[in-house]
Amino acid sequence: MGLSNIEKKSFGYSIIKNLVRFWHNIFFYRSFVVLGKENIPTDKPVIFTPNHQNALMDALALGFSTSKPVIFVARSDIFKKPTIARLLYFIKILPIYRIRDGFDTVKKNKEIIRKTIDVINEGNAMVILPEGNHSGLRRLRPLKKGFARMAFETEEANGFNLDIQIVPVGIDYDNYQKYRGSLIVNFGKPVAVADYIEQYKENSAIAINQIKNELSSQMKPLIIDIESVDNYDLYNELRIIYRSRMAQILNLDSKDEKNRLVIDQELILKLSRFEKDNPDATTEYQKLVLKYVNLRDSYKLTNKIVEQQGWSFIKLVYSAAALFLTLPIFIYGAVNNFLAYWLPLMLSKKIKDPQFQSSFKFAISLFSFPIFYIAQSILVLLITNSWEIAITYLISLPLGAALSWKWRHYFINNRVAWNYRVYETKHFSKLTDIQSIYNEILLQADNILNKD
Repeated sequence: MGLSNIEKKSFGYSIIKNLVRFWHNIFFYRSFVVLGKENIPTDKPVIFTPNHQNALMDALALGFSTSKPVIFVARSDIFKKPTIARLLYFIKILPIYRIRDGFDTVKKNKEIIRKTIDVINEGNAMVILPEGNHSGLRRLRPLKKGFARMAFETEEANGFNLDIQIVPVGIDYDNYQKYRGSLIVNFGKPVAVADYIEQYKENSAIAINQIKNELSSQMKPLIIDIESVDNYDLYNELRIIYRSRMAQILNLDSKDEKNRLVIDQELILKLSRFEKDNPDATTEYQKLVLKYVNLRDSYKLTNKIVEQQGWSFIKLVYSAAALFLTLPIFIYGAVNNFLAYWLPLMLSKKIKDPQFQSSFKFAISLFSFPIFYIAQSILVLLITNSWEIAITYLISLPLGAALSWKWRHYFINNRVAWNYRVYETKHFSKLTDIQSIYNEILLQADNILNKD
């Protein structure tokens, strides 16, 4: 598989893609929600344009959320080494050349445009990340012109008869780095390139800017878009602190992951209106929220425990007993998954760019789990000389991993709840401060919503 036949189906690629899809959709993320699939045209050429916040995970999120075969576009400098280039072509990535890569190299884009037509004619969709590079901020950054140029030039090379549809895509992670997070992919209504062709023929620069602005306006409602620069932390923290209460106001289930996006968006909308009219008050509100966050984190509490004002003594005892009785299950799962789990976790911490950590963790875990599972099962087979025991052991490994992860999660919640109870029993003044500030945050949020 190379540039010449990148648009063709490959049995090897299909096998690998399905295996990686299974790991991504089922194991790496505990929840993978896809919204708006009905907006994807089935009978027209498509260019997907997702926001870019989490490095390579964004490409995987898009690729595994649609049944439509996709081919990605990436900057040309990563194709310099022939071995790397062959690998990139195999996993369906095309190079795009920029002026910064050298003026002469831009001429190579004509070949890429010709190949794009082959890609489209074979029923593939193109994927272009219009922001250009990734950022860990929950906002849409200014779009680059590359996606528009490629769309127009591809249409032009085919006599403006392709009717390319640019589909905006929003990708949102509840946590960028952690295992078993929640991921939402949200497809918006397509933007028809044909609507801008007459303007493109008259003045290409104006047409490119027009379609770029239109795509930006279509992408923003699909994501968490915090436009505020000075008070970004307020928005980002408050959407989590106030989420369960906001869900009640909107009459939505906050535990249903597909509702997370609309709940957060509604709060951000209300808060942005308040900030516009009350900039100084918003800045003071951010100081209050950050004070709470610092106290909460320094005393290792969570929003949920503070919201519940701790657990009852009966619930604490009951949960502690349940943890104790199920401890052997946790130990079995943790011991037998230790190397497979902790190896990618530890190695990913060496990656300086936080937005690449989950990509690195995903790639390592994709290999570490099957390799250690197979090696450990072979070892059990050699020790027991029993295929039945070895196969049973192999089956128990992913089940043990899931149960031990849930046990650990419940243990952390239990420990936090006990900390809260200890602070409360000792009449710890800082706990009173935390609870008081938390209540004030909720009160101010209530007032902001009522003013709107």
